[in-house]
Amino acid sequence: MSNLCNVDGVVSSEADARIPVLDRGFLFGDSIYEVIRTRRGILFGWREHLDRLRLSAEGLGFALDLDDAEILRRIDATLRAAGNPDSYVRILVTRGTGSAPNIDLAYATGPLRWVVMVRALPTMASTARVQIIDRLRNDRRALDPAVKSGNYLNNVLGLAEAKAQGATDCLSLDAHGNATEASTSNIFVLRQGRLITPPLRVGILAGITRQMLLDFCRARGDQVAEADLSAADVRTADEVFLSSTLRDVAPVTHIDGAPVHEGTPGPFTMRLLADFSAYCDRRAREMEDRKSTRLNSSHSS
Repeated sequence: MSNLCNVDGVVSSEADARIPVLDRGFLFGDSIYEVIRTRRGILFGWREHLDRLRLSAEGLGFALDLDDAEILRRIDATLRAAGNPDSYVRILVTRGTGSAPNIDLAYATGPLRWVVMVRALPTMASTARVQIIDRLRNDRRALDPAVKSGNYLNNVLGLAEAKAQGATDCLSLDAHGNATEASTSNIFVLRQGRLITPPLRVGILAGITRQMLLDFCRARGDQVAEADLSAADVRTADEVFLSSTLRDVAPVTHIDGAPVHEGTPGPFTMRLLADFSAYCDRRAREMEDRKSTRLNSSHSS
């Protein structure tokens, strides 16, 4: 198993990968990224992730210069070279190397730089302890959190604040006191049998897993809503969990040090975790079967 990096089409180890010091992603966080995982060796949800990558590029005012086929080719080449059973895939696109260390876009001479990082899929903590922090979420009129950019200091400092108070993750509020999201995850609460997650308009990332969960729960008849949540709503919820590409569903056992559902994962969350994981694995198997069918058809023709 290997940790590999593909920089502009060239695969190397992470240690040997290089970018110029004038790269605007390095200098200014002038970049976007996506994290995708594989299931059964299949790149899961790649279409949704690449669609969001293009929306992030538009949010920063540039257009991607590779089509999906070439992006997938580079990812596949890196995955094959790494040889991991299942992988974490991080795609980064910077505005490229500038002509000077100047923030003015006039110095962004480009072209875009493409980086694909591949590592063995990490083992994530099965539960989370969340701290509602003082640091506010970025306002959408400043740096829109819907853009998955490389400028992540708000989240870096928020997570550090939470960990300093004994938590494993943070929950940020917006300027109006509404819950937004954790450092790298969306949040859901269960209140009186109703599953609620903050709406996109409060300034959160449109999580791929978040949307899959909303669709999955609605399809099976759960009461689901996208609605504002105050800090008090979160603290007094019957159950709380986080969702992300790498986590799927992670039960929250404590908020601000106080136990949620007596400090143990709640029954709704645990059923959802099992059912949703099975659903995702089933989708991966279907994708694997379709891929095998296409390969067999091409070999026989």
